[in-house]
Amino acid sequence: MELLRIAEMTSLTGEPTAGATTSSAQAIEEKLSRTTKPHCIVLAWVVVDVQGADHLVPTGSHLLPIVMYSHHVVSHSSGQLAQGETVLTGFATYYDPRGIFETADAIYILLHHGFRKTAHIDTVRAAR
Repeated sequence: MELLRIAEMTSLTGEPTAGATTSSAQAIEEKLSRTTKPHCIVLAWVVVDVQGADHLVPTGSHLLPIVMYSHHVVSHSSGQLAQGETVLTGFATYYDPRGIFETADAIYILLHHGFRKTAHIDTVRAAR
């Protein structure tokens, strides 16, 4: 049953959501110029609102109860992920609908369009 929930969470379905386009370029360049974090460019992605994560994301915390799953890494600036790999992030520290998803460790550039949906924290944990 858990595999079905993971498949639903990572499937390219849900609310269609725009990602990075040429009009996002300036915002992306500004974000990358203000950090030393590695960046990762991805395709075929899903932003997941995590239910039941309130105890993991305390009020006043810099964390947001959202994660991102991508079916295809295009490139990673530090080489930590190879082209074609999948990635499931930790909680976001920043999310800009223009295609910028930041975690404590990296900045993800979400190319083209993707999807947004909701999943329970138990499903997110099981997907790790």
